[in-house]
Amino acid sequence: MHFLTSIGGIIAFLTYLCIASVSFADDLIEVVKADGMVVMSETTDLQNERIVVEKSILPAKYFLSTGTDGRAVIRVRDAGYIVVDKSSKVEFGDVNDNANFLRHITGIIFYALHSLKGGHPPIEIQTDIAFLGVRGTRFLVADTHDRKEVGVRKGLVNVASPGEAFEIYRKEQLDEFEAFKREGKQAITEEKRSFSEYRANTQKEFVEYKREFGLGANRMATFDGNRVVEGELSEASIKDIETIESYAKDWLDEVND
Repeated sequence: MHFLTSIGGIIAFLTYLCIASVSFADDLIEVVKADGMVVMSETTDLQNERIVVEKSILPAKYFLSTGTDGRAVIRVRDAGYIVVDKSSKVEFGDVNDNANFLRHITGIIFYALHSLKGGHPPIEIQTDIAFLGVRGTRFLVADTHDRKEVGVRKGLVNVASPGEAFEIYRKEQLDEFEAFKREGKQAITEEKRSFSEYRANTQKEFVEYKREFGLGANRMATFDGNRVVEGELSEASIKDIETIESYAKDWLDEVND
């Protein structure tokens, strides 16, 4: 009887260890693939930086940065994966503060995040151009000297302004407006006058002022200050996404989005 009790206790202890191991793994920020120069540091200026390799574990509130030849795939706790492209930097939230927070500091990063059940707080991503809230999606954020954009591959991203309301233009309506302008230049005086009236009326229709908006699959938003142009994914964004998805395929296939 004492022997059976001991066996039962051992089984219970081993079960506890298995559950604790899974829970611990879910809290980890782990680099599952790294190429080129990839470093981590406790400060944004990367003082006392450490080289990152495959299976490196990043502490909460740490920064990860890639060089001009660097790229990394990171499992972000139980939220999903991010792929950090060359010349990019990201900060990870504090597990004891806001485990679902990421700060996209610069560069190009692809986010592939699991769908969240109701009641589970959304993942929050802060950039210089907007705050992004997601509940399971794949999207690209580019924040470089010549690109300020968010492109959604799958799912829905909520885009919120960190300050004043966005001035939002829909790309399809802008194209229609530009085509009408070209026709107007060739029109006679009366038609030009009609065009001016059309322009005044149409401009009111396709410009929206909102503090936040939703961005769906195969759509992108390009930012210039508070001015936002929304349209279909650009060729550059599609190329970036396809290249990243190919690079990180083994891990992105695990994402339940």
